[in-house]
Amino acid sequence: MDSTDTLFITGATGQLGAFVLAELLGRLSTEGFEGSILCARRASSSMAQVHMVEDFLELERGTLAMASNVKWMNCDLSDAHHTKNAIDEYCAKANLPQPSTIIHAAATINISPSASKETSNEQLTDEMLKLAEMLGVKHFTHISSIAVMGGTVALGEEEVIGPEHFHPNRSDAFLSNYALGKIASELRVWAAHAAGLSISIIRPGVILGMGPKANAPQELWARILDGKLPLTTDGSTGVVDVRDVASMILKAHTQKVEGPLVAVAENVPFYELVDGMNTAIGVRKNIKRLNANPWLERMRFLGFLSHIPLVGRFFTPQMRIMLFSRVKYDGASGGAVHPYRSLGQTLNDFGTFLQKAWK
Repeated sequence: MDSTDTLFITGATGQLGAFVLAELLGRLSTEGFEGSILCARRASSSMAQVHMVEDFLELERGTLAMASNVKWMNCDLSDAHHTKNAIDEYCAKANLPQPSTIIHAAATINISPSASKETSNEQLTDEMLKLAEMLGVKHFTHISSIAVMGGTVALGEEEVIGPEHFHPNRSDAFLSNYALGKIASELRVWAAHAAGLSISIIRPGVILGMGPKANAPQELWARILDGKLPLTTDGSTGVVDVRDVASMILKAHTQKVEGPLVAVAENVPFYELVDGMNTAIGVRKNIKRLNANPWLERMRFLGFLSHIPLVGRFFTPQMRIMLFSRVKYDGASGGAVHPYRSLGQTLNDFGTFLQKAWK
């Protein structure tokens, strides 16, 4: 890509997308992108996340949102034809070349097993791939998730899985609707690749970052700060700093690294993660811990309650997996593209900032 290219990005007003925008403007680890950056947003979208990233990076307000090569375009991403028409109109008025590459960072984030099946991730990705075809783009970068990966060991046992562990045919009974949507989205991207589209796929773990307290990515920080996290477990998950994911995305995009890249800096037990977040955000509270022994078997025994309204969601197979899985994710593929910060640094940086920002 050169200074005459236009890059189209979705999700730039979200947590990850705002940091990708900072990376594109050379404010994190790379020299950035010299061409025009066309950012899609809903007319109702708030710029609060972008402004908080400016504050976090100690930039003057407007440094990211109002950069000379950043262009904000209101459009409805749920309809590729509408988006294409909006791009045509905007580029004609602004005398910009049509986008030659796309970074698709927009997503509905809800990993709860009880999340609605009406997730837009699959449909949104499908529309963006249609848009890529209509524009004839040279490259398409898709942000997937470690939720698309799965192992073979019994729940509660340890297993290390890597990029090759993509099992889209796993039983729906053991997958959250979020995971199902992400799997279907990635399948569509691979199908487009088979048809000739150049792609990069990044699968981040749990992304640790910062933003407005009411936003979904900050739910865990907010619950900890407000004392509304009732318990934790000895299950584990893979985590990664949002800044590292953003840097990885731009490097993979510009270098056309196909991947999939697994973006996981560390695998950490939930109780250690929560303890670290407690300390980082200045909370001193002991949270009850449920260990797989004996609680995993107790929850299996009570599985018949899964069909009861209100409480049933706490006794589903998906909930047991979310709480007690000990699968570890091999993030070496992502680390080969961009080095990871330590979990301690990540928690300290964001926790310290949020203590002040959320007062």
